[in-house]
Amino acid sequence: MRRSVPLLVAALAALITRAQADDERPAPRLGEVVVTAPAEDADEKRDPTAFTTVVDTAEAPMGTETLSEVLNEMAGVHVRRFGGLENFSTVSIRGSSPGQVQVYLDGIPLSRADNEVVNLANLALGPVERVEVYRGVTPLAFAQSAPGGVVNVVTRRPGPTPFTAASASVGSFATREVNAAHSAVKGPWEYLAFGNYFGTAGDFTFTNDLGTTANPADDRVERRQNNQANRVDLTGRLGWRPGGPLSATLTTDTFYVDRGVPGVGSIQALDTSLETFRQLGNLSVALASPRALPLEASGNLWVVYQRQHFDDPEGEIALVPEDVEQRTTAVGGQVLLRGAVGAHHLPGLLLAADHERLAERDSLSPEPPPPDRAQLSATIAAEDEITVFGDRLSVLPGLRWEIFRDDFPGDPSEPGPLRAGGVKVQDFLSPRIGVRVTPHPRLTLLSNLGRYARVPNLQELFGDRGVLVGNPALKPETAVNLDAGFRLQAPPLGALSGATLEYAYFESRVDDLILLVQNAQRIVRPENVTAASITGHELSLRGRLSERLGLFATYTHQRAVDDGDVTFLRGNQLPGRPADELTFRLELGWSPDRPLPLVPAPQLWPGRVFYELDFIAGNFLDRANERFIDNRLLHNLGLRLALPLPGVWLDFEVRNAGSDQTPDVLGFPVPGVSFYGTISYGFGPDGAAKRP
Repeated sequence: MRRSVPLLVAALAALITRAQADDERPAPRLGEVVVTAPAEDADEKRDPTAFTTVVDTAEAPMGTETLSEVLNEMAGVHVRRFGGLENFSTVSIRGSSPGQVQVYLDGIPLSRADNEVVNLANLALGPVERVEVYRGVTPLAFAQSAPGGVVNVVTRRPGPTPFTAASASVGSFATREVNAAHSAVKGPWEYLAFGNYFGTAGDFTFTNDLGTTANPADDRVERRQNNQANRVDLTGRLGWRPGGPLSATLTTDTFYVDRGVPGVGSIQALDTSLETFRQLGNLSVALASPRALPLEASGNLWVVYQRQHFDDPEGEIALVPEDVEQRTTAVGGQVLLRGAVGAHHLPGLLLAADHERLAERDSLSPEPPPPDRAQLSATIAAEDEITVFGDRLSVLPGLRWEIFRDDFPGDPSEPGPLRAGGVKVQDFLSPRIGVRVTPHPRLTLLSNLGRYARVPNLQELFGDRGVLVGNPALKPETAVNLDAGFRLQAPPLGALSGATLEYAYFESRVDDLILLVQNAQRIVRPENVTAASITGHELSLRGRLSERLGLFATYTHQRAVDDGDVTFLRGNQLPGRPADELTFRLELGWSPDRPLPLVPAPQLWPGRVFYELDFIAGNFLDRANERFIDNRLLHNLGLRLALPLPGVWLDFEVRNAGSDQTPDVLGFPVPGVSFYGTISYGFGPDGAAKRP
């Protein structure tokens, strides 16, 4: 039987198997690039009771920061990297697996039915205005729920003031990036165009242990090979706002990347590559509430086309030569209604549907391509925000019903015992309740309780035509999530301003976790065999002193253990879930009206310097808890200066100044110290690109 591994996720699974990782699926002011804020600061109030972080990324084109780095700074969020800037990376929220987190682009689901893990490297940060992270809950506005939570990447909107902006960056490992943007408003029409190019050789040096981690005598320093990448992202937005209650927006995003797949560090793949093309189109229509009827309505129609081409001519990754192409087409839509009934009820209703079809072929295989696989999903969700005591108390009960129909005729080339096919229909209810109490205008208490699920993907149900044999009898992974905490906003105290403290306790019980169980030599079958218990604490703090010194810090402590019925797993720490993570960021800014003490203002260009520390505790990389990686301590430094030209800024960054190369994933090296410089126009704090 000839193997045909479906593209990057399956290829990475093969890599991890070879590395024995044994993991689950895997006037200028102090212009912060990353600014966290409560959920209410977003353009629309998504969920009043959720623990939410909104990150403003409008200034991202002034540097080379990635979405992975932005997410990794948030409380409760952990990112696992399979290499450097443009390598595969995944996100986990509150101890969840990457497959238990839904990632959206402008509210459109990016998870695919074949494998729901989203590669964060396939989302350029330049065209992004903000990133929303909802921890442990799924707000009503999103069609597909998730046990871990939701990441919504929101692209830029045209502002009321026309602007033109551009930036260019260069850095270590032949890294280069270019951004260009323009937007304007003409009568009822508004438009925005954004282009991004990123390229890197990725040829950093690392220590190759030759796969013998217990024998340092044979270690040697090598250069990462076949780690190059070239990425292009084009985003366009056309809006129609005639001034009445009706408005419409058409958004398109064209993404292309061609990258090498170098494999594990001990045995580098020299000729393997992966090409990804994604075209997204989204038409959104909004109807504002007329005076006579307290009802707001919005609707979306979207199309997502994705093509991936995995070329492994020497069988370096897949063990046999492959030239596999996957084509996925998803068409969906949703309608969201929100209204007011009386003085105390704010009900909402969501209706959504999505159809996805996957076609795959291997041009090197003598066998005919497998039949297309398809998934049809539908969601009906409702909630009612009940407010009393002058909006000091809100209770948010909600119920979500999701239905999935997975269809695969079966692969006639597979022998009978290994053939999995047919129609799998499953549904589940997700009840939740949230509470928000505001005993004081500066103090908010939050709590949420809900049940969510992850349905098996098409690979788990029907196999991958290789080592993975499908199991149509799989049940969804289910999680019961609970959290409680507070958000405290301190009043201005002398020179201190904008001080905010947020704390949350969370716990989750996950049942029917799906593991790959070996039932023959080189043959595995997914089974519902275990469960997990996760508890933890999140803490975040931010504030400013004299409008010059800014502080931002987050800390997460969690205990994620396997407590299923598998004897050799019970009590073990879940892999890739470090017990402690800390991010600390300190910034010092100055300007003519906010000069530094003892420094004459005319002699210093406006700007800022920052220092950032990321601490990640040691953790296990496998479920058997036999492979452990040490603590990681990353130091980042940066300088930003406003040049004596209107709107022009110069940035210089040092990443991983201590050159800590402790990996996130066993066998996948990460770069040491690196340097990046950027010159930009129009994206700065005083530019029109960043709206107030």
